[in-house]
Amino acid sequence: MVRRQKDLYEIGIASFKLGCIGFGGIAGMVSLIESEIVAKRGWITRDHFLDAVGAANIIPGPNSVEIIMHCAREKGGRAGLVVGGIMYILPAMLICLLWAYLYTQYGHLPSVEPFLYGIRPATAAIIAGAVFRLSKGLFKRRDITVLSLLVFIGALCGLNDVALLFGAGLAGTVSINGKQMRAWFPFPLLFVDSSSGKLFFIFFKIGAILYGSGYVLFAYMDEALVQQNHWLTRQQLTDAISVGQITPGPILSSATFAGYLISGVWGGVLATIAIFLPSFFIAFFVHRLLAFINRHVLLRKFLNIVNAASVALIAAVAIQMAGVFMGQWQSMVILVMSLALVLLTKVNPVWLIALGSCVGYLLSLM
Repeated sequence: MVRRQKDLYEIGIASFKLGCIGFGGIAGMVSLIESEIVAKRGWITRDHFLDAVGAANIIPGPNSVEIIMHCAREKGGRAGLVVGGIMYILPAMLICLLWAYLYTQYGHLPSVEPFLYGIRPATAAIIAGAVFRLSKGLFKRRDITVLSLLVFIGALCGLNDVALLFGAGLAGTVSINGKQMRAWFPFPLLFVDSSSGKLFFIFFKIGAILYGSGYVLFAYMDEALVQQNHWLTRQQLTDAISVGQITPGPILSSATFAGYLISGVWGGVLATIAIFLPSFFIAFFVHRLLAFINRHVLLRKFLNIVNAASVALIAAVAIQMAGVFMGQWQSMVILVMSLALVLLTKVNPVWLIALGSCVGYLLSLM
């Protein structure tokens, strides 16, 4: 009993910490989770973690939340899953509620750009370090290497992440009469061009069917909140998405901001619960999904390819983030400094993000 309480306490602390420093989108969060949960705490193996990342990429919902909850379940059972999910979401919800309050009082968002100036290159370095660690042993087979390279190129070209992952998995695993077929033919096609009760169900539906990036979230929320119900203006929705992007944790925290604008604190809390609730149901079945996959050779091969493709997507994000900093010598200084610390030391990502934020603020004054 005492051990169980200690495990739940550790899960709560680790998840809350990750929720407080979770910048950089899904790629940044995967990097931070790997550093905290796998490398530092050893809750699960690196291979198991890659399986969780791969599974999260092919099911609906916020990937980082589902990955956190799966890792927490492996550490502390079902109670661990619930504690991990709640504590990871909590920081973003509280920050968004505060910003929504300030927004309604003053009519604009607080200026945080100077502090984000240094966080972004530091996060890019953390992502690059995670790619280096996660890629070890993944690319032993030529077909997986080639497919991952294609996914990497496709991501850099702006193609849909989910389509790339499914396309890569199917291209490497299609079989006929029990024999694997060289099913490369469909893959290139992907390169062708992704009232309180009512409030609750709208956000619950979005959380249950959401695939893809913040742009997809914007589209769903725009249709439901702006066009159909006229609860928000498009400018307010744009500000809500912006808050989700600059707040640590999952971008779905935009729902907290939007809910507050619609119905105050209760609306913000209700929208948060609704949009994340489907992830809790889904996460309960991820471990069964992985067990089922491991019993079937073809599905196991599919997930292996998705795992490698996921690392390729993360690498593409790191490259894209670094590309934004070209021509900005201040950002390049922080990026190179952070990358050196990530690759040559065991620096805690928390301190690296804090250092990047402070240095970025100082350099922005020059």
